[in-house]
Amino acid sequence: MPPHYFSRSTHKRLSAKSLSSLSLTGFVALLLLSPPFAFAGTPLTVEVSGLEAPLQTNVLNFLDIEKNKSNEELTPRWIQHLHKQAPQEIREALYPFGYYHATIQADLTENHGKWLARYTIDAGKPTFITKHNIRWTGEGATHPVFQESIQKLINSSNGQVIHAKYDAAKSNFLNVALSEGYPQAKITKSEILIDLDAHSAELTLLMDTGPLYYFGDIHFLQDFLDPELLQKYVSLKKGQPYSHDALLEFQQNLIASNYAREVTLTPLFAKTQDKLLPIEVLMQPILPHKLSFGLGYETDIGIRGSARWEDRLLNSYGHHSDLFFKLSEKEGLFRGQYYIPVNKALTDSWVSSAGIEYETTPDTSSRTVALETAFVRKNLEDTHFYKGFLLASYEYFTIGDDPQVGTKLFSIGTTIRFSDLEDNIYPQSGYSFFSDLRGASEILLSDTTYTRLHLKGRYMFGLGENGRLDSHFEFGSAWVDDYNVYPTSLRFFAGGDSSVRGYKYESLGPMDDDGNIIGGKHVFSASLEYDHRVAKSWVIDIFADAGNAYDDTLDKVFIGSGFGFRWLAPFGSLRFDFAWPVSEGLTISAARIHIGFGATL
Repeated sequence: MPPHYFSRSTHKRLSAKSLSSLSLTGFVALLLLSPPFAFAGTPLTVEVSGLEAPLQTNVLNFLDIEKNKSNEELTPRWIQHLHKQAPQEIREALYPFGYYHATIQADLTENHGKWLARYTIDAGKPTFITKHNIRWTGEGATHPVFQESIQKLINSSNGQVIHAKYDAAKSNFLNVALSEGYPQAKITKSEILIDLDAHSAELTLLMDTGPLYYFGDIHFLQDFLDPELLQKYVSLKKGQPYSHDALLEFQQNLIASNYAREVTLTPLFAKTQDKLLPIEVLMQPILPHKLSFGLGYETDIGIRGSARWEDRLLNSYGHHSDLFFKLSEKEGLFRGQYYIPVNKALTDSWVSSAGIEYETTPDTSSRTVALETAFVRKNLEDTHFYKGFLLASYEYFTIGDDPQVGTKLFSIGTTIRFSDLEDNIYPQSGYSFFSDLRGASEILLSDTTYTRLHLKGRYMFGLGENGRLDSHFEFGSAWVDDYNVYPTSLRFFAGGDSSVRGYKYESLGPMDDDGNIIGGKHVFSASLEYDHRVAKSWVIDIFADAGNAYDDTLDKVFIGSGFGFRWLAPFGSLRFDFAWPVSEGLTISAARIHIGFGATL
């Protein structure tokens, strides 16, 4: 719909008649004792007919009589005044759409103190552009992009005069010039000559590209980051043709660095030499410290809480650090990390960390102390992540009532994660993938030699407007020399909220002679779920899961199935599933409830 057009209009409000017959005291008393409806304006109805949108809408927005019909101070004399000027206002409202010959029948009637203003409009014949005079001049006039911009306007026009379309075209022409390196392009002439008798018009648009500029030196105005570090974020090359898009990308990169809360770029035209345009960059630092919290609940691990403290401006070299704390009944983590930007500073960093972690399954428990150093690369959207790492760990673990075992490992590995999911609270299409490969050797002072691969994936696609099919898979495999000292945190388990629903948390896997679930060398699980959105924030689902953890042979696949619902909210979501262990039977007493809730506070 074309934008509304408004013109300025004025009117003189009729002054109240002299109240000289009333004393000041009597007038104040009258104000205090009169009921509210005594001040209501004269009743007025406005009717406009004969037009379709958007003409009707623009006429109503133009009419002062329409805008003032509910005014509490409206009087009959004022209504007559507004009615008298209405035909001219209607004509002015139709001009921007090329209608210059409107016929208007205006009637104003009064019945028992109620007024009706009726306007029947025949817009007449529209005026069409029959001649175009659109030209670029200046240094870049012959550039194909500029000629294409002219032809695009002519081809997209139906010929009818619509002023808003040509106002938008002028802005578009200047944007094209800005993108192509001509930031001082300007409109030198813009007019529409109307032949009222012939219902035709001539459009003239003359543009001057101005000179072509090239990026010159970058001047940073800031005092909190080392200039050498800032050069790693500069994506503009000296001598590169000026481009507004390139300038915007440079600005976004500086903001994404997470050092500045505000970045202002200013081209210094007055200091241009040999068409090299210097760019001034003003940066305001972010608040150095940030504290965030999280809260959640899952049937498997109970209530969980987390907190993160970040020092985002540790020094002028861009180093930063954080402390992360996560706590629940069955797992917890305390970890500190130190980040150093390297190579491509926007995406690459060297991260060193130290942490203490614990985990408890139905039959095992472990405590781990770990030191890690890693090269990390991730894109700005955090949808692609790569990490190559060296990890030194010492883990104490117990199985059932067996004595505690301590294992020292010096592992090397790589983690890859990528995803492409719709960015909303109920995505209907997309995928994600996770891969972790690591290993250690007794030759390099580890207590055992192992190689471990862990894969996870998700794929979903929409079914109709509100449905989706959501699938998950997990595969893991490890090759271990001495399984007795192989840490339980690296073993594979199945069952629980995010595995085979209908079974207890990590209750599926190989057993020892005492019946303890000790975890397997391999795992396989798959899930297929249909979700249907029944309201803006409510989703119902049905699902089937299958899988198991095992050592050498997958002798049995456990199957779980059920239904549930989801409550979606911007700050988190609630998941509630009823699941049955199908492999064990479908009795009501065997059903398990899986609940999950997460929120960032």
